[in-house]
Amino acid sequence: MAKIAVILLYISLALLIIYGLDTLVASLKQPQLDGSPGTGFLPMNEAARGAIFGAGAVILSIIGFVIGRKEPSKTISILLLVNGFLIILGMIMVMAMNIVTPSEESTRTIGSTMLLGGLLIGLGIAKMIVDKRKMQISKS
Repeated sequence: MAKIAVILLYISLALLIIYGLDTLVASLKQPQLDGSPGTGFLPMNEAARGAIFGAGAVILSIIGFVIGRKEPSKTISILLLVNGFLIILGMIMVMAMNIVTPSEESTRTIGSTMLLGGLLIGLGIAKMIVDKRKMQISKS
């Protein structure tokens, strides 16, 4: 089961990298005629891209954690931490690059996204702690 969890977490990582690269490409392009930001290499709008690549990555990470929670695995913990940090780092970069216009909706979206990144980091830390305890018990 740990192998399935690791595969899901790698897929999640790939989705986050693709999402981040697409956002970066979109931010480097000139705004469109109607003033909306440029599009990246993915043929979809921001909402669809976020739902598929962002939410999909978080869901796959959580499923990976649930599937692999009973077996000790440093890889699962590390991938959860990396995915969480990548989400938070992505949001920090979006705010720093002024890609989004400040509004109540964008603030809510950025806040909830960072919270999900923090959740993945928390799951990674929890997995490390539980695995460490299991290893100590098995040595006794």
